[in-house]
Amino acid sequence: MRAFFAGLCLIAAACGGKTSASDSADVGSGTDAADNTPLDAAASGDIGAGLTCGENWAQGYCIKFTFHGQKFDGRSFTVQRDLTGTSSTVVFGDTHMQPPAASLAIHDTWQLGPYKDPLDLEIVFGNLVTAPGFPAFVPQAKDYPFSCTPPYLDVSYGNVRYRSTCPGLAGDVNVKTWTATPGLLFAGTFSGHLQQYLPPADTSNECSDATVAAACKSALNTVDVEGTFGVTLPALNAATAP
Repeated sequence: MRAFFAGLCLIAAACGGKTSASDSADVGSGTDAADNTPLDAAASGDIGAGLTCGENWAQGYCIKFTFHGQKFDGRSFTVQRDLTGTSSTVVFGDTHMQPPAASLAIHDTWQLGPYKDPLDLEIVFGNLVTAPGFPAFVPQAKDYPFSCTPPYLDVSYGNVRYRSTCPGLAGDVNVKTWTATPGLLFAGTFSGHLQQYLPPADTSNECSDATVAAACKSALNTVDVEGTFGVTLPALNAATAP
C-alpha cells in the first residue's frame, strides 16, 4: 500500500517507460521511453501464446491485465518492462527500520497507448529480513497466497484502484529466487484476482475488520493479473536500479 511506503520513507517516484501491450497495439511511453525499449512479445501478446514473460529477467517484469466491470470491462493487454537503470522504480531500503531489516517493492507508472488512461503498478514484498520490531513478510523463497499483508499487488488504472489485499481473493505471489543481498537476483511469478479498493481514512491497521470493510466494500470493478518479475537488488537505499 502507498501508506506502507510513506511509513518507511521509501515512496518511489514513479518512472514511466516504453511498453509492449496487446490490446489494439496498445503501446505506452513515459518519461524514460528514450532509454527503455520493449522486450520480445508475441504478436498476440497473450501469456502462453509465445510471450515468455521473463522467467529469467535480470531487471524487469511482465504482466497481463484483464479488466472486468463498468468502464474497462473486457479490456486486456500485456506490458513488459526492462527496469535497468530506472530511477526509484526498484525500491530497496531500510530507512527508519532496525538493521538487518530491508524492504523491497517495485513501483512503476505508464501512459498506455490510445486509451490515455494512466496505469500505476506496485508489487510490495515488504520487509525481507526479520529485525527487532520489524517482522519479515517474505523471509524465503515460497508461495505466498494473497492476504491483507505483503506481498501484494496494488494497481490503479484510470480512476479505479485495485488491490490483492481484500478478503477471499484467489491468487498468490510465488517467490522462486530469494535474496536480501545487493547485486543478487530476487525473482518469481504472480497471478490472481484483484478487487476495487477504496482507501480508508484510517490505515493504521489494514487487517482490522473495520478497515477491510471500508476498503473492500465495492466489488463492481476487478482485474485478473498474471506475470513474472526478476530484479537484481540495488545497493540499500540507492535511487537507481543496476
